[in-house]
Amino acid sequence: LWTPSAPPAEGHLRADHKAQQYELSYGFKLNRQPFNGQGALATVAVKWLRRLLGRRVTWATYNALAYIASGLRLVSPSREGRPLGITAAVLVYNDPDWLPLALEDAASMADEVLVVDSSDPWDETEKALEEARSGLGIRVVRQYPPQGWAEAKGLALRESKYRYVLMWDSDFIAFEGLGKLLRAFVEGEGRDKYVLLYWPLITLCGDLSHRCRADRYHEEHFAFTYSRRLKYLWDGREDYLFAPPYYFRRRLSSAPLGLHLTGVRRPEVLARKRLSRDVGFHSIASSQGVEVAMKAVRRRARELYGTDDLREVGMRMIEEDVRSRPCFEVSSLPARVIERAKEIGVPLGSCP
Repeated sequence: LWTPSAPPAEGHLRADHKAQQYELSYGFKLNRQPFNGQGALATVAVKWLRRLLGRRVTWATYNALAYIASGLRLVSPSREGRPLGITAAVLVYNDPDWLPLALEDAASMADEVLVVDSSDPWDETEKALEEARSGLGIRVVRQYPPQGWAEAKGLALRESKYRYVLMWDSDFIAFEGLGKLLRAFVEGEGRDKYVLLYWPLITLCGDLSHRCRADRYHEEHFAFTYSRRLKYLWDGREDYLFAPPYYFRRRLSSAPLGLHLTGVRRPEVLARKRLSRDVGFHSIASSQGVEVAMKAVRRRARELYGTDDLREVGMRMIEEDVRSRPCFEVSSLPARVIERAKEIGVPLGSCP
């Protein structure tokens, strides 16, 4: 089975867009592991099967196959030789704003926190990771220069130690209760089954008062049983998880269990990242230094916005971005999210 690891969702950056950010903006050429011909045919077949049968029937078909394989004891996760538990794999690339909260949540839910870090040496992310190393006991594996999300996830799979893997982004925030639900499933129903475990997240864009889309959550298999046969691959547009057909599909909850703050950053960081694409920030920083690259960014800001104040430029970008976004009640956010936003200067926003 070829399963998209990140299907289109509210404001969720597609993997091809992330690839463009790496390759066009930062000067790295991604080492993508492409599908072979057989894999490409399998991908097309599964996509058409989903469209034809719908998600409910498709899941029922997969679950029937998994039930047969499990019932006949043809497969068993215990044969993988891993202890029962959860490895939280956190993928990081130049993204420190919400990282402390994401790591705290990962540590509260998992037996091990593994960070795959592809951040640039001059980025602030390293400082946040150093603080987390001492406070949370996380384990960091460097992948630099960046090789793409599929390669980073594959590295996380190989480095993980426990029977279940939780793929957790640096801008994910868990709602209260997610950890208990996940632990109860892992130690109960999912104890000796191969499972892809789904739940939805609310995705915010621009500021903390706007959703990316009102009619869709970001839902995918955020947790799953480890198998030596699992692979993350790249189909030219997005990364895919290759999962054998004996995996059950389960939804942990139909209600959102957390936040994906995919488009919520400090205004100055947002402005720098977007303008970096225009000036080739990484190439300049690598050859001439970060200060020269930042001068190029500010020069581009003056050309487009009449000012080199990146926070002001970022605020304008956010105002433009949220203009057509649906409102979200900021008071419903966990207090620690609001506190973190105030601490680092992320706008709370407002809705009429």
